[in-house]
Amino acid sequence: SAFSQVPDKQLAWIDLLALTKDKDRDVKSYAASALISAFSQLSDKQKAWKDLLRLTSDEYSIVRAKAALALGSAFSQVPDKQETWNNLHGLIGDEYSDVRSNAAYTLGSAFSQLPDKQQALNDLMKLAGDKERNVRSEAAYALGCALFHIPDKQQVWNELHRLTNDKESDVRSSTALALGSVFSQAPDKKKAWKDLHRLTNDKEHNVRSRAAYALGSAYSQLPDKQRGWNNLVRLKSDKDRDVRTSSYYSLGRFSIFKASQVENKE
Repeated sequence: SAFSQVPDKQLAWIDLLALTKDKDRDVKSYAASALISAFSQLSDKQKAWKDLLRLTSDEYSIVRAKAALALGSAFSQVPDKQETWNNLHGLIGDEYSDVRSNAAYTLGSAFSQLPDKQQALNDLMKLAGDKERNVRSEAAYALGCALFHIPDKQQVWNELHRLTNDKESDVRSSTALALGSVFSQAPDKKKAWKDLHRLTNDKEHNVRSRAAYALGSAYSQLPDKQRGWNNLVRLKSDKDRDVRTSSYYSLGRFSIFKASQVENKE
C-alpha cells in the first residue's frame, strides 16, 4: 500500500519477490498479491513480467492463483501479450480449482486484449462446465465480459442460460449479475428476460439479491419494464436484507431512468 511512496521501488520489488519464495505459503500469497498493485509503478516491466510468469509455475497453488490475477491486472502493460496469454491458457488446466477460477476471472477481465479470442472463448466454455462451483461462477462472469467482443453471441448466451439452472446457488448468482451487465447484447431479449424473472424467484437469497441488482442494470433494455418494476416491488419486501437492499437500489435506478424519459418536467 506504500509502494508509490517508497524511495527505491526496484529494491522494494526485489523484497516482494524474495517473500514469494518464503517457506510459508501465506507469506508467499500476500507477497504475490502485493505484486499486482506494484507492477504498474515499475520502470523495468520486462524483468517484473518475467517474475510474474515464474510465479505461475510456483509449487504452491495459492501463489499460482494470485499470479494469475496479477497477470490480468498487468496485461495491458506486459511486453509480450502472446507469451502472457500462453501462460494463462496453461493455467486453466491447473489441478487446483482456485487457480482455474482466477484464470477464468483474468480471461474475462483481459478478454478485449487477448491475441487469440477464439481459443480464450473455448477455454471459458470449458471452465463453465468445470466440476467445481467456484470455477463455473467465475466463468459465468468472464463469459459476460467476452460477449462484447465476439461475433457469435448466441453460443455464449446459450451457455449463460444453462448456468442460470446450475445446481449451485453461487453459480446462478454470478450468472444473474452477468445477465444484467450484458443484457443489451442478448440475441433474444425476451428469453433473457425470462431467465432474469425466474432468478428473482430463486429459493436462495443470494440469487434473488443478484437478480434484483441485475434488473436495475438491464432496465432500459427490458421488453416488459412494468413486470420488471413489479418484480422489484415484490422483492423489496423479501425476508432477506440483502435482497431488499438490492431491490431498493434498482428501484432507484428504474426511477431515474423513467424520469430521464419524461419530456414535461411537471
